[in-house]
Amino acid sequence: MKLKIGDWYMLANTMHPEDQRMDRKVVITGLDRKSVFYDEKAGPEMPPTPSFSMSRASFRRHVREVLK
Repeated sequence: MKLKIGDWYMLANTMHPEDQRMDRKVVITGLDRKSVFYDEKAGPEMPPTPSFSMSRASFRRHVREVLK
């Protein structure tokens, strides 16, 4: 999967993998050689969150692309 700044993805909630309603919509705000930096768009039942970073390998393992 090719990651690009500005693309939207659904990040799986690893605490509840069977419930996709708990997943979060994230947008990539920055990339470097080993990390992905992203902001989350909280759902109606979830509080807003600050910016986060994750290793590229973990990010690829836990996301799926948002269909346009």
